[in-house]
Amino acid sequence: MARRFPLQQLLDLANDRVDAATQRLALLKQRWQSQESKLNQLLLFQVEYRQRLADTLALGVDMTRMRDFQVFLQKLEIAIRQQQVEVQQAQRAWEQSQAIWLEERRKLKTFDILKERHLRGETHRENRLEQRDQDEYARNIASRKRVREDD
Repeated sequence: MARRFPLQQLLDLANDRVDAATQRLALLKQRWQSQESKLNQLLLFQVEYRQRLADTLALGVDMTRMRDFQVFLQKLEIAIRQQQVEVQQAQRAWEQSQAIWLEERRKLKTFDILKERHLRGETHRENRLEQRDQDEYARNIASRKRVREDD
């Protein structure tokens, strides 16, 4: 009978850590994509608003309305810069999480290799024991046969 892998608890823990790191990585990827989506929406809105400004200027506009357009575009520019920072932070968080995930996977693979070696060793040990039992059985039969022949 094969003996239990002595590091099974550590292997289970490594599995749990990889699962947790995988979930965190997926959440951070969603956050990063969400931040990029918001940035793209802001950039698209900026293009549309500038087009509206150009269309309005072509028709003629008073100074108050022109100043309102400029103030809004400045605020939009600030929002875009802030969103770019959010995207960069989300990307860095994902990259750091990916490094942790890769390290946890490396540890898990190490334990998997150790378990595989253990199983191969146990198989080899069981085969030796079985061969020993078969050899002993064959010796007993041969010994009984000789005793009967001697009688």
